[in-house]
Amino acid sequence: MSATIFFLLVSCVGFIEMVPIGEDVCPVRLYDTGSSCSGLITVDKLCNESIANLAESTLKTCDAVQLTWSYPMRNLTITIETPYTQQHQDYSIEIDNRNFYESTFHLFRILNGEEISINTPDESVTVKSDSKYQVQLKIVAPYTISLYILNINYKVAKI
Repeated sequence: MSATIFFLLVSCVGFIEMVPIGEDVCPVRLYDTGSSCSGLITVDKLCNESIANLAESTLKTCDAVQLTWSYPMRNLTITIETPYTQQHQDYSIEIDNRNFYESTFHLFRILNGEEISINTPDESVTVKSDSKYQVQLKIVAPYTISLYILNINYKVAKI
């Protein structure tokens, strides 16, 4: 009898160790959608924090970007660079805000390590580049699927 209890206990512990807990920070997969200034973002569903660095993509050359986040869940941080980044020139991005203020998604700007809420009922939000000539955005999404896609669109303007 004690052998049976020991076997069940070891089996349960083995099962618990196999249950995925979720990773802390994960890179995203960014797919080209056929247009040079649009892309599809996918994220591992077990990931709590996902990071997309657009400086590592062709999107950094675009004046207008259309991103689609597939099955948006949890947190996504996006680092945006533009043609002005390499030239060390200030710029701003105008974000199409309609997908954010009409949903449970929250939009933050990261500046000097601080998350600053930029939620507003306005149709667009303008964010200026930081001292590194980048814009960092954080999107906080629900922990369960509420939308199948979230469009993240912005236009770049030199200041």
